[in-house]
Amino acid sequence: MTCRDAAPRPRNGVVVAGMGLVTALGADRESTWRALLDGRSGARVVDVDRLGPRAAFPALDPLVRARLPEPAHTLAARAATEALVDAGLMNPGPAGTANGLRDHVDPDRVGVIVGLSKGGLRGLTRSAARTFEQRDLAPFDCDWTLSWPHAAADFVAVMTGATGPRSCPVAACATGLVAALRGLEWIERGVCDVVLVGAADASLEPPVLAAFDRMRVLARGRNLDDPTCLVRPGDHTRNGFLVGEGAAILVLERAAHAQARSIQPYCAFAGGALGSDPHGVADPDPDPRQLARFLERAVAQSGSDMNMIDHVNLHATATRAGDPPECAAVRRALGTRADETPCVANKAQIGHLLGAAGAAELAIACLTLRDDAVPPTLNRDDPDPACDLLFMRATHRQPIRAALKVSIGFGGHLAAAVLAQSESARRPAPCERSELEP
Repeated sequence: MTCRDAAPRPRNGVVVAGMGLVTALGADRESTWRALLDGRSGARVVDVDRLGPRAAFPALDPLVRARLPEPAHTLAARAATEALVDAGLMNPGPAGTANGLRDHVDPDRVGVIVGLSKGGLRGLTRSAARTFEQRDLAPFDCDWTLSWPHAAADFVAVMTGATGPRSCPVAACATGLVAALRGLEWIERGVCDVVLVGAADASLEPPVLAAFDRMRVLARGRNLDDPTCLVRPGDHTRNGFLVGEGAAILVLERAAHAQARSIQPYCAFAGGALGSDPHGVADPDPDPRQLARFLERAVAQSGSDMNMIDHVNLHATATRAGDPPECAAVRRALGTRADETPCVANKAQIGHLLGAAGAAELAIACLTLRDDAVPPTLNRDDPDPACDLLFMRATHRQPIRAALKVSIGFGGHLAAAVLAQSESARRPAPCERSELEP
């Protein structure tokens, strides 16, 4: 029996029919994916207002970003448009109008779940700064509606003309993955045939960076000569993450509905689980047993089992407190297969997208399944024995039956999802399988 024949049978018949992805590595899905496989990093030095030069992972050129009222909304719109065109739900062209969905889709059965985790920040912070400087309310000219956490979901719904249910989860760094799991529930319950799920984040703003700096979770280095080396997941010298900007929108669709439209999906969205870690607001429980049980439950609720998991996309923030218990929990959950299951930590290449991290990394996991290719994990030059999973130094190719995506948010938000091969999935030209190159 081949690995492809042994793929788990999803219990719900929900597939990923389209994806849009914007990161510091590229303004679209495929350019981001090529850069990930090439082992490139999107980190660079940017001048953050009032804080001076900082290393970060910006998704938009600073001059372009400066002209936008809310970069997070633009990122969400770009990703949503790409996802809808990719899924055959919108005709190619400029960002859609209120009649954006194609005629053969019932807009009443199209839902939107897009999170921002903290709302649009640019207009709010700029107006607040002017108000405090001048001690006058008159300069506070921010369009309040743009700072609402649900503004991106509103924008995407208006852009598409979707009249189904709409929601905006706020779950810190797990927001994007929570959105995907909620969308899965809507389809399973028969509320929707299609749900646009995902998140966007544009947090290169002084208040956010200052707060993370006080928490001492931002990566630090002696200088900024090479910011691509600062984020070091699972390495002895790791000391934090760099904030990234970006967005990812996935089109989840009832499998029979996609098949009727002759759509080849990326993969099946098999299922997952939501949970919580009550240990503390910032640091996870150092005991990995609870997280391991949660991961086992997420895989079981997807209708699969740990023996089918051939890849894990980790949350892996490259913090001192965060990486060891996550790695230990994954090892405990995988059991004897831990030493042969390739894992990846994407934040060394795209940064920590905060609210959009789970959605972007879920999209990357879909591409990993599509191409049977696991991107490398950068900067792991002096591996910490407490983080002893199988990380790849270069792109690794092997058949992948199912992938597990893990998200861990500040405040104790836990989310995990399982993606599985689908019989009708789109496939690239077959690739030769390489040997493991840890």
